[in-house]
Amino acid sequence: FEFGTQPKTVISREYSSEWKPGIEPYYPVNNEKNNALYEQYRQLAAETPDVIFGGRLGHYKYYDMDKVIDVALAAVKEEFGE
Repeated sequence: FEFGTQPKTVISREYSSEWKPGIEPYYPVNNEKNNALYEQYRQLAAETPDVIFGGRLGHYKYYDMDKVIDVALAAVKEEFGE
């Protein structure tokens, strides 16, 4: 949404839920098949040095928001130094 003079405010909430077949997974599903696929992507990413992969799908881990920020700041330090 863009800041402006809208007459109303929209508030949205996200609630996590357990993944079930037929539902799009919003978080990494750690099973043998997906972990093997992630490993293939990780190897391809290692061959692409000009791209920084991050976040839940970039690391294929569940992160709470505070951990995402910690990991992002660590990536910045690694890339640019302190």
